[in-house]
Amino acid sequence: MLYLTVSEAAKALQLSVPTVKRYIYEGKLKSSKLPGGQHRIPRSEIERLLAPDAEEQGEELSRDNETYPLGDRLAVLERWVTELQAEVERLTAALEVMSRYCVRLSDNAIAAEHPKSSGSEHSVVILGPGCRRCRALYELTTKVLGELKQVDVPIEHVKDLDDIAAYGPVVTPALVVDGSIVVSGRVPTETALKGVLARYLR
Repeated sequence: MLYLTVSEAAKALQLSVPTVKRYIYEGKLKSSKLPGGQHRIPRSEIERLLAPDAEEQGEELSRDNETYPLGDRLAVLERWVTELQAEVERLTAALEVMSRYCVRLSDNAIAAEHPKSSGSEHSVVILGPGCRRCRALYELTTKVLGELKQVDVPIEHVKDLDDIAAYGPVVTPALVVDGSIVVSGRVPTETALKGVLARYLR
């Protein structure tokens, strides 16, 4: 039996890819899922929807095309592209940090201790080259420190990749409290972050 990808099925049905996916999730279109998560649609399912006696289904397809005009589909695709670009930016920065960390290891140049602010018992550092998630973690951490009445605790945003690499093979954005990495590769919820900071700054 011949199977089609979602894109191929969309082309055959003259629908958008998001509409075909929605059909799959709503059970209107049967598909098989590969181990990697990709959907494969039997050609028989395409023929079923395009069959002459499937007039009602054909009308529904037409309504979907009217409900989701080209402009809306393009807006969805643009949003996906923006999200993918942000993810590529984050992963690129993470790979660069890993690369520089390996260079430091080979040169035996990693600092024995991470620097701390001399004016406070605690220190909070945000590691990230300046991407959207890094800024979000910095702003959220600043807010939570205020709610925890820890306004005297200094918070620093380290953006230089060589300085970030000094902390080890960390995935940004990352949160460092008193020299220890406590959050890495994500922006936690406000509640979760409050629990982490309260535990480490008590």
